[in-house]
Amino acid sequence: MIDIHSHILPNIDDGAKNTEMSLEMAQSYIENGYTEVIATPHWIEYGGTPKRERVIEVLSSFKKRLEVEGMDLKIHLGNEFFITPNLLQYIEEKEGATLNNSDYVLVELPMREYPQYVESVLFDLQLKGYKPIIAHPERYSFYREDPNRLGKLIAKGIYAQMNFPSIAGQYGKEVQKAAETFLKHNLIHLAGTDSHSNRRRSPKVKEAVKLVKDIVGEDEFHAMTISRPAKIIANEEFVVKEPMEVKKKKWFQFWR
Repeated sequence: MIDIHSHILPNIDDGAKNTEMSLEMAQSYIENGYTEVIATPHWIEYGGTPKRERVIEVLSSFKKRLEVEGMDLKIHLGNEFFITPNLLQYIEEKEGATLNNSDYVLVELPMREYPQYVESVLFDLQLKGYKPIIAHPERYSFYREDPNRLGKLIAKGIYAQMNFPSIAGQYGKEVQKAAETFLKHNLIHLAGTDSHSNRRRSPKVKEAVKLVKDIVGEDEFHAMTISRPAKIIANEEFVVKEPMEVKKKKWFQFWR
């Protein structure tokens, strides 16, 4: 498998705190069937984000350490961009990294409040040839409350990446239920770990893998975790299924 969302790099953001933890995560990735990972440290406009050059330096050093340790895991450069009205400008100025320097951009939104500029920022990125991927939409309260809001974006060419821990219930029942609903309605195109350590939020995804396969089937699971991520790394386009409308239950159905 290939993970497009990981905080494996040491001492860069709120992910791995040191090289030892990064190596533990790398070992877990290998044990859980991963061959490649895109490192996506947080990029936040006013959040003390490390410079791109610093991230590249840490990435290069970590790659060498993996070779020394004999760990067969490829690591690629990326960022998880927290959305801002000026996101396109920052990306064009190379303030952060797209996924493996491709046209694909991993974008994080606020957990609760929905910024009014989300659509305009995402569509501006598209007009410039970028392909936005919304990180873990199942964790955002506004998409849980109205999944069809996400579906409308997907219908316009936006992609969505689910966290494996979500389907396993690590963020709670509401998020788990949303992940199930999104998977069943073609609102998820990629599955990542969003690993921050080798403990609670880790690459240990065997339980979650089974749950996802049970919902989407082997072929779609392969697309979500292998073929589409490989196309992202190669900067190639991929095909996804049409989003399905999520029907709201009528009041009497809640009691069944």
